Amino acid sequence: METDDKEYFIATKEKNEYMIYASDVYKLSEIDFINLIKICLIEMRSKAIGKRILAIYRDSTQNRIEITQQRLKLIGVIEDGNTKPTKQSKPKIR
Repeated sequence: METDDKEYFIATKEKNEYMIYASDVYKLSEIDFINLIKICLIEMRSKAIGKRILAIYRDSTQNRIEITQQRLKLIGVIEDGNTKPTKQSKPKIR
């Protein structure tokens, strides 16, 4: 079972190309990412953004669902059982 925490980075899209800010200044730890979900959903700052961040987090941790569910449960996000991957296998680039 994989227990390594993931790292998340901020990216922007310019003219169909993604620019990923991979320096330490723009890096978010997995704990930071979970805290963002908590702020948006549990503390009700912005539910729409929170749902997007939660979908990204669930997609990025599909290979370790048990750990993900435990961590989300700790902040009060309950698994609804109806989640499906939102990643596309072949994303369209326009």
